[in-house]
Amino acid sequence: MKKCIITVYYLIDNFCKIYQELERKRLIPSSNQRNRDGKLSLAELLTITIYFYLSPCKDFKNYYLYYLSHKYKGYFCLPSYSRII
Repeated sequence: MKKCIITVYYLIDNFCKIYQELERKRLIPSSNQRNRDGKLSLAELLTITIYFYLSPCKDFKNYYLYYLSHKYKGYFCLPSYSRII
């Protein structure tokens, strides 16, 4: 299972890099920029979301607070639940 999450993350990360490049080309340039990046990358957020749908959990809050923090400890530097929602 550990190899599987790394493989899924790798594929999602490659997709996000291609998507962000296409998005950057198509969007109108703006002077409004965030001053700092978030703790989690887009690929990490998508991986967490995909694994939520594959988990036995019924709601995202319990998945994020209990299941994810215990099962995948060390894979993600997780911010608090209130910041993710």
